[in-house]
Amino acid sequence: MESELHSWKQKGVISLWRYTENPKAFGGWHLSANDAGIESLLELLRVLQSAPGSHRTITITQPSTRLLQVPNFQQGRAKWVAPSKLQLQVSPDALAWDFPEGLEPAQFTVGTSYLPALIHGLEGIPRGEGDYAIGSSVRGKLRLCFWWWLDAA
Repeated sequence: MESELHSWKQKGVISLWRYTENPKAFGGWHLSANDAGIESLLELLRVLQSAPGSHRTITITQPSTRLLQVPNFQQGRAKWVAPSKLQLQVSPDALAWDFPEGLEPAQFTVGTSYLPALIHGLEGIPRGEGDYAIGSSVRGKLRLCFWWWLDAA
């Protein structure tokens, strides 16, 4: 699996951001991606699951103005920040969930008990599903919100 981990190549567009205002209503990380980006993330999760403790860094594309309107937070005009990179790791600790606020790179460590919900959320994006979150927002560990993809207009 080590060779699969090193040979994995990112495809598609993946957007990840968080709002800097109103954390009670719109707190946490927000994620959307085009179909190729979703397939790429799902493939990476499969590889990482078979190599617990390993990680890969992926490139993040800032969300388009149109994509920011999907959550309808201040009609897409709310202040936000986005990393340029995300370091993704599947932890050997099944209950791990660590998604702090840091930006460069953003770091997300997820345990195997959260993988089914994460995979379900990713698979729903191409079907237009979203507007819900998984994970926890306790002690600086932010939840992850899924949003359907809209191409830049």
